Amino acid sequence: MLVKDVMSKDLIVGYVPGTVEEALEILAKNNVSGMPVLKKGTKKVVGVVTRTDIFKKADEDQLAMVMNEKFYSVKEYDDVKKAAEILYQHRIHGLPVLNDDEELVGIISPSDLLKILIGTKIDDIAENYFTNLVIPVYIETPIPIIMEIISITNENALPVLDDSLKIVGIVTDGDLFKHSEIKEQILESDVGLGADEDQWTWEGIRDTLRRYYATAKVDLPKIPVREVMVTDVKTATRRTPVVEIAKTMIKYNISHIPVVDVNDRLIGMITDIDLMRCITGC
Repeated sequence: MLVKDVMSKDLIVGYVPGTVEEALEILAKNNVSGMPVLKKGTKKVVGVVTRTDIFKKADEDQLAMVMNEKFYSVKEYDDVKKAAEILYQHRIHGLPVLNDDEELVGIISPSDLLKILIGTKIDDIAENYFTNLVIPVYIETPIPIIMEIISITNENALPVLDDSLKIVGIVTDGDLFKHSEIKEQILESDVGLGADEDQWTWEGIRDTLRRYYATAKVDLPKIPVREVMVTDVKTATRRTPVVEIAKTMIKYNISHIPVVDVNDRLIGMITDIDLMRCITGC
């Protein structure tokens, strides 16, 4: 199957010259973590930018100063296995798709490729794909510490364990920012969310706040993570078929699924990027 058959043609892009705030607005309103950057007035890709790039250079206000000029891409007539291999090897969530004139015609992501996996008869299981390099946190951990862990590791989803060492929740940076004190602090700050801030999703607030946190170290309430975590956790076992995991990821729009043993003890994490290795072998 070719890249052009599964890529998204709904192009979400930034432009240079342009500002970081403009880029954050685009990322937030479209609920994406990264996008290609085009030279204004053309379809030529000159870089890519992610939320992580922005947070690492939070003092910069020009998009050209934070985007990556060295980026990976695929052509529209490449095999999807090539795209899956690049996504897996470089642990990235999106690739610009170019035509023969090097113009942007699409974007391909792990979620696009998971749809292919669902349509296969592969009988592989999670055991062959999950990693035990995971960062669990304790249920009583104060959320300022959780935020620090997220900022240092760039992990967006952390499993939460209780006293019996069982997984009882998942916490993301977005969950931390839903607390009313945090929302008020950002809305009253001089960072700004734009003229239509009331219609922004929480992705908009998390983008702006995470950038604000990086520069101003905004105070977070010292409440335990159990008060903000998501408790409806979708889990898998070593023996869960990867096709079922892919279906769950697509259905609930999630990219991380904790892997547990027969006693519901956490043993690892499987991500949509991990499943790209399955695509390359299909």
